[in-house]
Parts: sequence; structure tokens; C-alpha cells
Amino acid sequence: MRNRRIVMLGIVIAALTVAVTAQTDVSGTWNIMFNLETGPTPATMTLEQDGEKVMGSLTSDQGTFEFEVTLSGNKVEWTLEVDGGGAAIEVAITGTVDGDEMTGTVSLGGYGGGDWTATRME
Repeated sequence: MRNRRIVMLGIVIAALTVAVTAQTDVSGTWNIMFNLETGPTPATMTLEQDGEKVMGSLTSDQGTFEFEVTLSGNKVEWTLEVDGGGAAIEVAITGTVDGDEMTGTVSLGGYGGGDWTATRME
């Protein structure tokens, strides 16, 4: 009976260790579409992941922007600055990862916002 409890305890600890150390993989190149009040804006996003550290770049007709992603479970969050005709606009992006897809919202400071979707290409 005692041995059975020890074995069960070992299995539970191993399962919890795997669950805690599991990390969502967001690395790769993503097609991303921002659906803003001004219309749809396509972009390409590249994410490089090293454990919990995720660095990214986003390329659209507005240029290329680099950023650092905060990754918590399957939640992503990052900010970047864009030129809004001479004034810097902070763009805040949050979302959820589901395998090779992401969805979320984007806020353009005091200039509106919208939602976004992304699909991993590689």
C-alpha cells in the first residue's frame, strides 16, 4: 500500500512538472491581418523564441518594426511605435495562441483600434 502511494505521488509530480514547463511555441513566420477602423492592413510577422524570451519583427506597408513579446501560457502581448504623421503612436497588441493560429485585439492609443488574426506560414 505504501509503495503504491509513493508511485502515485511520483506520477503526479512528474505530470505537474511537465505541465509547468510546457511552453507555447510561437516561433516562425506568420501572416497577420489587422482589421482596423481604417480598413484591413496585412503584414508579415517573424517571431524568434528562446524559452520564455520572444523577439519579433513586423513588416507592413508602414515599414518594419521590432519588438519583444510577453508570452504567458497561450497569451501574447507586445507594443510598438509607429509614425502617425509626425507623432509617435503606441500600438498595443494582445492575443491568444491556438496552435498555428493567433487572434486578438489592437489598440492605436487614442486613435481607435480593432482586431487581428494570424496564421503561421512556417
